[in-house]
Amino acid sequence: MRKLLDTLWHYLDVTLCNIKLALMVMIEYPASIAGWLISNPIQFIVGFATIKFVVAQFGEINGWNYGQLAFLYGLSVISHAVSMMFFVQGWFMGYSVIEGDFDRFLTRPLGVLYQFFFTTFNIFGITDLIPGIVVFIYGCIETGFRFTFGNAVGIIVMIIGAAFIRGGIYIMLGSTSFWTKSANDFGQYTQEIFDKSTMYPISMYPESLQFILTYLIPIGWVSFYPVSGLMGIETAVGIGSGNVWITFAVGIIVMLAAGLMFKIGLRRYESAGN
Repeated sequence: MRKLLDTLWHYLDVTLCNIKLALMVMIEYPASIAGWLISNPIQFIVGFATIKFVVAQFGEINGWNYGQLAFLYGLSVISHAVSMMFFVQGWFMGYSVIEGDFDRFLTRPLGVLYQFFFTTFNIFGITDLIPGIVVFIYGCIETGFRFTFGNAVGIIVMIIGAAFIRGGIYIMLGSTSFWTKSANDFGQYTQEIFDKSTMYPISMYPESLQFILTYLIPIGWVSFYPVSGLMGIETAVGIGSGNVWITFAVGIIVMLAAGLMFKIGLRRYESAGN
């Protein structure tokens, strides 16, 4: 037990050092920071404004009013921001496979998957938090959401679980590069899929697609089902704040499956050397 705790503490210490280094690099380029602080919030605010236009013109979206949609949208963007900070490297894993970047990871005593994701911390993902938090707070006000201790814990658990689901899917997609040996950039279309399936109620889609997004590719658990539970909105899988714990459990399962897929794929890795 003592050895396990020492190992976890060591990994945490390395992670904090990498975050510190990322912050130091970030402040060296103030113009870049300003650009991200302007561009990132704008894209999400525009997306949210589009929802407001749709609701104003056509009324509720499958029974969801504007305040509930704001709540859903805000939490979706927040979990997206967390996944961007820790797991965005999965989008570009193919480049590392082709260029032999895993060689240096394999010679170090830390886990390869850990090194790949946590030795380069995407600090600019923090800029995505700004619009997410703003819209989420607006949704809380509009819906009269009460921040009890239980609700606060539930939201934190949901965000962690949602980030795990997103990150696990990024790892799985990136790990396919071990077999394909191609530098596919998964960022564009994975982002598009997540945007369309986490920022809006998936109940507005056909039942066949809802089934896929619930049981086969569990994107529905990123925001729709846990938020439905918090809002007391009935869904095909029932209601209840307990849905946030299901999101966390699904996130753990997806991450474990992603880790296994990465480990199997790593066995096929061919070094950049001769």
